[in-house]
Amino acid sequence: MHDTDGTRHQDGLRIIAAGAVVILHYSDYFKDVPVGRFMVAHTWHFNLFVDLFFVVSGFVIARQYFGRVNDAASIGRFLWRRLARIYPLHLATLAFYVALAGALHFGAARTDNPARYPLSDVPAQLLLLHAFIGERLTFNFPSWSLSAEMFCYLLFPALALLAQRRKEAIIALVIGAALANSLWAWAAGTTPWADWINQGGGFRALPAFSLGMACHLFRDRIARWPTVPGALAISLAGFIVLGSLLPVMTALLAIYLIALLAVQADCAGRETLLSKLGFHRWSPLTYSCYMLHVPVATVVITFGSRLLSLSPNERLILAPVAIIVLAFASIVSLRSFETPLRRYLTEAYDRRAIRPAPAVAISRQESPR
Repeated sequence: MHDTDGTRHQDGLRIIAAGAVVILHYSDYFKDVPVGRFMVAHTWHFNLFVDLFFVVSGFVIARQYFGRVNDAASIGRFLWRRLARIYPLHLATLAFYVALAGALHFGAARTDNPARYPLSDVPAQLLLLHAFIGERLTFNFPSWSLSAEMFCYLLFPALALLAQRRKEAIIALVIGAALANSLWAWAAGTTPWADWINQGGGFRALPAFSLGMACHLFRDRIARWPTVPGALAISLAGFIVLGSLLPVMTALLAIYLIALLAVQADCAGRETLLSKLGFHRWSPLTYSCYMLHVPVATVVITFGSRLLSLSPNERLILAPVAIIVLAFASIVSLRSFETPLRRYLTEAYDRRAIRPAPAVAISRQESPR
């Protein structure tokens, strides 16, 4: 077996992807100045790093749970564990923006984009349905990908059962889901499915998540693929610098290729420039960084620039401040909020699941006279 005990390359890509998403969204706050407009024009493709998250998620979930979700009890435990990981921080950031929406309603705050805070969208957000029925990009808008992830988690037990019977079926699912998305986009006249977010984001995630699953199932074969020295680093750097020149669906295929190269390096246990740089050491902060970067921008960049009455050029100084605050907030969130709460929720569920049956009165058979 070539399966190693690490996913260093995938973990390294995760934190790089989170950083790219931060750059993408923070650039939009400075589009009134030339450097901001340049960044917006040349970083639009960074939104596809979310699809890299989906591939890595499929691989990691299959690695941890394949063959272990075979009955109602194990499926319930799996889904609870996933909720315990993603839901608390989602709920906290949603509460922040709902409170802000209340302040806007009562005139205690003001915004240039009131449509971002519709209370009618709260039920979909609470139920993690906003990748399907979200009104638009609302509240902490990157959280649409959590809804898409949860869709994949719900499907995972059925996909795992299918793969146990025939592994090749997962490859068929990757192709079939991508084709179905393409046909729907063509027939309905929607944007390319790589752009689906609040209306169909879950279907966008499915091919990538399934691809990650397939990579785990065929990891031995992938480990034996021919290797090209430097391919992963060159592909990643090329995508970051030149990806904005690609059509969106071509850029998506490039992301899938980068993910496959990382999986191959992990499965073969190889060292590459990416693993030597040690990005994987920061991967535990990926989710915190991803979920907190927009709230941090709201406080530091939006509120900060108004409080200090900064001009568009002057507010550029708030970009590095926001990044520093984000790094600190992510560490605090992971250590003091997410991890303790996840452990508490997991242990509470496990205690309930293995709770002993109540004592029963001694039966007549046990007390012969």
